Amino acid sequence: MRSLPGNDLQVDAFVFDLDGTLVDSGLDIALSANAVRASRGLAELPVPVVVAYVGDGVARLMERTLGHEARPAGADDVPPGAVAPAVVDEGLAVFADHYGAHLLDNTRPYPGVVETLADLDGVPLLVATNKPRVFADALLAGLGLDGFFVGVVGGDDTPARKPDPRHLAEALAGVEAAPERVVVVGDSPNDILAARAYGARSVGCTYGLVDPARVRAAGPNAVIDAFTDLPALFPDLMERNLL
Repeated sequence: MRSLPGNDLQVDAFVFDLDGTLVDSGLDIALSANAVRASRGLAELPVPVVVAYVGDGVARLMERTLGHEARPAGADDVPPGAVAPAVVDEGLAVFADHYGAHLLDNTRPYPGVVETLADLDGVPLLVATNKPRVFADALLAGLGLDGFFVGVVGGDDTPARKPDPRHLAEALAGVEAAPERVVVVGDSPNDILAARAYGARSVGCTYGLVDPARVRAAGPNAVIDAFTDLPALFPDLMERNLL
């Protein structure tokens, strides 16, 4: 765990990513993405390959998983536009049906998430995810996490998804929180870049779906290796909550 500079400052709000930050959802996402591939007669992809394609919204996930064979040799990603829009749309419909029915099969909160969110009581907690809102709401409710959050913004709630800072602005609408007093917690460079552009502080999670090296390379203000490490970054806040 790397400490957060200025952790004695007031925290007006925490904004959390969902997949790879609050919940370990990679297997269920991969199974549904592979169901889409199967519907088109394509071979199943290894779970880590699909998980590496997560983070930029479900449409981009479909483009990546359906266009996997078009990925250039040695490249980490599938070129945008590698799959025809009509094929992506068909994939989205299959994914929605399958994932909507199976999103809670294997997905669980990371260890200590419930207890840690309870420790942060008194500070507005929000979720900003590139995941479609219907799936985000279903996950949070199904796992008993929805009661912790005063707001949730999904990838289809606004045209600007992370790393665009407008996604965070939408999540924080109605919350009195100066940007420099907002802490964004996530396992993706998208979270860190959005926080920086918004003027917030960022905490990168190395236990999630994204390669820890990519998380660190994005330059978060702090890094945690377990969700339960988060409160230790804010000792003054925790002391006030205990009074």
